[in-house]
Amino acid sequence: MGRKLLDKDGPTLGLRCSQDLYHKLIFDAERLSKDWNGYDAFNFLVTAWHLFNDWPKSDPKKALSRSKRNKRILCSEMVLVLDVVKDLVNGSKHFELDKKNADNRKVEQIHNGLEADYYSFFFHEDTLGVSVVGNWYFSIRVLHNIIINYYHWVFDDNKPCREFPPEILEAIEYCNITKRHSGSAPEIWAANS
Repeated sequence: MGRKLLDKDGPTLGLRCSQDLYHKLIFDAERLSKDWNGYDAFNFLVTAWHLFNDWPKSDPKKALSRSKRNKRILCSEMVLVLDVVKDLVNGSKHFELDKKNADNRKVEQIHNGLEADYYSFFFHEDTLGVSVVGNWYFSIRVLHNIIINYYHWVFDDNKPCREFPPEILEAIEYCNITKRHSGSAPEIWAANS
C-alpha cells in the first residue's frame, strides 16, 4: 500500500531516515569496491556527503548518530576528508563552483589513475584519486575505506562520540605526504577493498 503525502512530506523511494541512507551507502560501497570506476564513485560520494550534511536532521535530536555527524566534535583530519567529499560531490554535480566554494576548495588536482606520477608510485595505486591542499593524497579506494569505516562508527551506538576510532585517524594521517613515514599501510587501507 502506498503512502499519501501530507503537509510538507517529501516524496521518497524507500529512504525515510538516516539508517535507510546508511544502508544505501553500504550498497554503494560494495558496488564501488568491485570496480573503482567514476560512476560508482559518484554514487558512493553523493550518498556519503548527503548522509553527513543533510540527513542528520532525520534522526532524533539526541541520537548518537546525529551527534557523530557534527563537524564541531570531529577531529580536523576527518573534517578534511569530509571537505574533500564535499568538493568532489559539488564539482561532479555542478561542474563549476560558486566563488565561496571555489575559494574554500581543498582538492587541488584530480588523478585518473592511469598516469605514471609521484602519487601512483608512492601509494601503489592505479585508481582515481585527488591531491589536496597541504600535501595530502586520497585515492578513491582509500576514501572509500575511510568513509565506510567512519559511517560504521557513526551508526554504532556502542561507541561514544568522544572516542573517534584511532584506526581511521591513522589511515587519514597516512595520506599526508609531508608526515608520511616508511612502513606498511594502515590496516584499514586493506579493509573493505
